[in-house]
Amino acid sequence: MLASGVLCALSVCPGMLEQIPGRPALIVGIALAAVAGMLALWQLFRPTQHGVSRRRTSAVVVLLAAIATPILLTTQTPRRVVFRNYRPQFEALLANAPPAGTRATVNLNANLSIYWVDQWGTDARGGTYFRTLTAAGPDPRSFGFAYRPNVEGSPFGDAEYELQHLSGEWYSFAASDR
Repeated sequence: MLASGVLCALSVCPGMLEQIPGRPALIVGIALAAVAGMLALWQLFRPTQHGVSRRRTSAVVVLLAAIATPILLTTQTPRRVVFRNYRPQFEALLANAPPAGTRATVNLNANLSIYWVDQWGTDARGGTYFRTLTAAGPDPRSFGFAYRPNVEGSPFGDAEYELQHLSGEWYSFAASDR
């Protein structure tokens, strides 16, 4: 249950879960869900012993969490729900968006409660991008939110460019800084 809550909380910010290598995360996630599911099923269906009560409610909650967490993460539901509350703050910034350019970003340093936007840029191909996280490494990546993004790339880079629809004309994005 705690693991489900942590995963859902991390998924609210673009890039937090995306930095975990896919295959190991999938293997560990499936193993944890399987163990939790088996323990919960055992708790539900084990033979009763005199004087020992079953904890059916706990077992059902664990089973529901093991089933619901992958669905919530796949559909980006936690990110969508939380972003909906902060969307007006992002929209208020759009009136002062930097001029469109190619790979041109500007420091913003805006504190939008749980989101910190360090840089932003308006891409000449379309879209205003708000970077909320940078992943360091041999191939640095930028993550954040985009308003009316284009399908070709971001002002932070075009390689490994990904968009995930949130609501209306808002998306979360990921791009390699190459």
